[in-house]
Amino acid sequence: MGNSFSKFKYTLYKYFEFDRAGERAVKKSIARWHKAGWLNHAFARHQWNKIRKKYSCDIFPGITIGRNLRIEHPMWTCIGKTAILGDEVRIYNNVLIAAKVIGKDEENKRNNHERTHAKIGNNVILGCGCTIIGSVTIGDNCIIGARAIVTHDIPPNSVVVGVNNIRPRRDDENVPEYDKR
Repeated sequence: MGNSFSKFKYTLYKYFEFDRAGERAVKKSIARWHKAGWLNHAFARHQWNKIRKKYSCDIFPGITIGRNLRIEHPMWTCIGKTAILGDEVRIYNNVLIAAKVIGKDEENKRNNHERTHAKIGNNVILGCGCTIIGSVTIGDNCIIGARAIVTHDIPPNSVVVGVNNIRPRRDDENVPEYDKR
């Protein structure tokens, strides 16, 4: 009996993908926001507030995302409203993508509706607890390590560890292949 129950439990888990519930809710909120119209924006903000309470993550629905965004664990993740995420981006828990403290330049950017948050390229991995501050650009195929802090632009095919410690990626540091669900 134990074996058949574990097969049932695995099938049920695989079918409903319980670990992806937060990711699906965030993606639905973003999709609703980008349909335009004041009613869709109001409903997306309502979904956003529910997600903030349930999953403890603050991902504004107005961000721009590419295809196949993967939010592995949305707990304590905060992404600002002018962030741009490319294709095949992987975000782990406790990631912070924030704007700089308001100075004269940042205030002018906000008044002109310019980007004040990061632009992240394709095939980027954002490790647990990493912090990206300001309107930086992160190139394609980068890996931002756990607990890394980024305040400068990152060239493509780089690895960031620590505070702005940027180095080129070695050949053995490949981006892992994820299933395309």
